[in-house]
Amino acid sequence: MKLTYLLAALVAVKAQTSGTCNQDVLNAFNKCGSFVAPGGMYSQAVGIIGSTPGHLSICYGDWPECNDLQKLGLSPAGDCTINTWKGQWTNVRTIISPCPDPLPPRLVEKQLCTANKLIVSEFYGQLYTDVVHNNDNEKFSYNQTSQNIIAKSNGQCLEAVPNKDYGLGAVKTAPCDVKSVNQKWFFDGNRVRIDGYCLKTDPFTHGSVVSMAVCDYGNPYISNEFFADCSSVTANYVRIVSTHGKRV
Repeated sequence: MKLTYLLAALVAVKAQTSGTCNQDVLNAFNKCGSFVAPGGMYSQAVGIIGSTPGHLSICYGDWPECNDLQKLGLSPAGDCTINTWKGQWTNVRTIISPCPDPLPPRLVEKQLCTANKLIVSEFYGQLYTDVVHNNDNEKFSYNQTSQNIIAKSNGQCLEAVPNKDYGLGAVKTAPCDVKSVNQKWFFDGNRVRIDGYCLKTDPFTHGSVVSMAVCDYGNPYISNEFFADCSSVTANYVRIVSTHGKRV
């Protein structure tokens, strides 16, 4: 009976560590994965390689350690699976795709507005929302590979400031650091976030400070975390007037 259990355990271990990729593909994945996720966290590496910033970083040539994986992943040999975690299998074709031709610009201009079209503005290293003034303080650019948001007014990057006890609270501009996790921003469903924390403001008060809060993931249009490209925001207002002619 003990021998039966031992054989079953050996079979299970073998099933978890084998895969269908040949050695060249495995070597290429190990090389790329070790670069993007030092320490051998291959399940984390899969997410990084397959993300839009990761894909563009490979295509721009920023990550030469991943060139072999990009080449082999698009070949017939790339249609194979790798065991990246216990019981988790990943087909290389799901994380590797052809580079766009032409490549998109690395920097994308951004102007961020609330649902009622107050615009985000930088002023002395802080962020505020106010009416549009059409100046450089309202202009930002987004680096699609490093994920930095750069303020045109001072050339610095948006940085989330950790709270004293836990999480993220304030947001400021600081010298750009492509390795800082507190400067890596995601645009996600009319929210601007780092992990589970989103930019927020009071959209009904001019000059409100922009800060960070736990993402609410509710209806974005009624959220104080709504931020979208200003060109996509159309503000519609309804004026309510009493029977005496006074605005409500």
